[in-house]
Order: sequence, then C-alpha cells, then structure tokens
Amino acid sequence: MTPAHRIKVLVADDMVELRSNVRRMLSNQEGITVIGEAGDGEQVLKMAKDLSPHVILLDINMPKLDGLKAAEVLAKDHPEIQTVIMSIQSEQEYFRRAMKAGAKDFLTKPFSSSDLAETIQNVFAKWVKDRPDYLSEEPKAQVLTFFSTKGGVGKTTLATNLAVNLARRGKRTLLIDASLQFGDVAITLNQKANRNLYQVVEKGDDFGLPLIEANLAEHSSGLKLLFAPSEPAYADAVKSQHITQLIDLLSPAFNFIIFDTAPHIGNLELTILDHTDLVLLVATLEISSLKNTKLCLKTLSDIKFDTQKLKLVLNKDIPNVGIGPKDIESGLAVPILSVVPMDSETAQRALNQGEPFVEKFPDSTLARSIDAMALKIMGEDVSEASQAAIGPWGRLRRVLFGS
Repeated sequence: MTPAHRIKVLVADDMVELRSNVRRMLSNQEGITVIGEAGDGEQVLKMAKDLSPHVILLDINMPKLDGLKAAEVLAKDHPEIQTVIMSIQSEQEYFRRAMKAGAKDFLTKPFSSSDLAETIQNVFAKWVKDRPDYLSEEPKAQVLTFFSTKGGVGKTTLATNLAVNLARRGKRTLLIDASLQFGDVAITLNQKANRNLYQVVEKGDDFGLPLIEANLAEHSSGLKLLFAPSEPAYADAVKSQHITQLIDLLSPAFNFIIFDTAPHIGNLELTILDHTDLVLLVATLEISSLKNTKLCLKTLSDIKFDTQKLKLVLNKDIPNVGIGPKDIESGLAVPILSVVPMDSETAQRALNQGEPFVEKFPDSTLARSIDAMALKIMGEDVSEASQAAIGPWGRLRRVLFGS
C-alpha cells in the first residue's frame, strides 16, 4: 500500500465507548481514516453500501444482526470490503467461526493501538496486492486558505468570488467559513446558516461523511458551503482535530477546498495552515495592513512554518500612490499571486445584493482579476484562457473601448 492511499474504516460495535476508543487509537495512524460508526448489524450493512469502506471492524455480539451474520452478508454482497471480527472471547473456536463467516482476521479485546493498526493494514494489503490499479494515488483536493491578520482587507469577498469562479468552471469546490465567531460567508452569498459547522461537531469527534454532507449548503453556481456557527458562543465547540478530520474525509470528494479564516493566529488557524497547499495572504496598500502582514510573516517564520506555501494577494490596488505591487513584493519577500484593483462601487453593489461580482458583473475589472487568479491556481495560461473565457464579443469590446 502506498502512503498516499487512505484505508477507510467503519467501526461497528454496540458500545459507544469502544467505538470512541477505536477512533482515538486510529486518529494518529497515517493512512487510516475512520469514516463512520455503526451500533448494530443492520446499520452496518446500510453504511457499507453508502460509505464503501475498505475495512469494517465488527463486534461479534451486536443487536439485530450479530457480527458473524453481518460478515457473511458482506462477504457475499460486498467482497471488496474486508471484515475483522472483534471479541472478548479468545478461544480458537471463535476464530474458526469468524473465518468461516468470511472475516479476514480476528482481534481479541482489549487490543493495543499498534495491534489494531497492524491488523487493518495487513488485511487491506493482502486484498489489494493483486490489484495494482487500485494503488494509484487517491484523488485529493487542493486546499487553499485566505488569511490575513487584519480585518477589512476584503478576504471574505475574495474567497467567495474565487470559490464561485472555480465552481462555475466545473471544479468540485467547497468553501468552509472558519471565521468561527463572526463568519460572513453566508450573508455574502445571501444564504441561511442554519446548517453549519456546529451541527457537525456538537456531539464531539464521532462524525462521518453523512453528517457532514447533511450540513452542507449549495450555492446556485454548484459551490458547496460549510458555514461558521450561527452564534459566537458555539465557536469554541470547533476544535483543531475537527478541522483535520473534515479535510481527511472531504478531500477525495472535491477538487478544491477553500478556507476563509479569522484575522487571528491560534491553534485552529495554524492547523488549517498546516493542512493547506496554498496560503493566500491578503493585504492592501494601507500602512496598517502592510505592518500586520509583515508581523504575520515574521511570526510564521519564527514557528518554522513552510513559507514556500505563501502567496500574496494584493487587494484594493490603487495606482500612483507612491508604492506599488513590486515594492511590496520586494519588501515582504513573498511572491504576489494576484493584484485585485480597487472598485468599491462594484464590490459593494454585489455584496448588498448577496451576489458574487463574478456572476453579477462578469465583465468588471474585479471579475477579470478573479478569473486570472483562478487560472493561475489551476495552472493554466492566464492570457490565452482569459481571452477564451470572455468570448469574441468581449474581446472586440476591449479592442474598441479599452476595458
């Protein structure tokens, strides 16, 4: 098994405490992710169909349908799913019954973290060894984070418009509002935030894909949204480990996962940044913004953050103010990914109407700057692709009117 491929595990036991212990044991195991939990055999069969796990851990004694009967059904209906029976009984007879039912291994309770992880890895490796095509690297979302240490720089506006732009291009995109106390993604896109992060994490670490998906909203562009908690009091319920789990579970389902963060450097923000492929550090030409940006860069350097992931997004750019993008790029020693011009009227009109300007005003200089940003992130040629995107009438209008 290559390290790039995650083993998806479903835990089935009628004891909530044991399921939680197993999840905790596997939380630090690289390449293994618990995608769900079941409390009885009938629930196991339904979740196996819905979640397609690689390995299912089955308690031998469960209500409605015991582990042995569930293993038999799974071996017949889902031979691609490998099962491991768990039991407090260690007699050889139980092992034989488990193997006869179609299980691939047997764990005697209590077991250690290393025994559990090794059993899962061995079972999966034996199944997958004759399937080389399956070992190709698992699709994984590119994680982008809009970050700033000063409010009012337009970070949320940029995040929402880039996310909508990518979604409109057919990219499976998820925008997560991680400004947990006062997130504005919902109001920026004229959405209700009754389904949000708090509903996912309110019961603790025991959440899987079905619960996350039930709390995702969808924009008309096709963009998926996970909003911040509806009230500041609920923000503390979202922990760093929840963010890690969200990324692990959702990454295979998307091309891009975009985080909009609070202007703050704390444990949760650092967790997001550590899991980010590209950090879009947003700044403006205001002296206070540039000062905060410089302090932010020093702080990240002091804690040995990988600054190669950092790219500057200069927002609200105004020409002829005595300092330009090249000066800022040189002074901060961070490459500029994008320069977004000042156009307060367009941005404010779109915001007040709850529509992203890439949809409301697609021919504006703001929208074109987001086009260019999206193309750079996707690795496409900006000049050629931008010309193709605006169409022949748009190109003719630029020639005639210069805009």
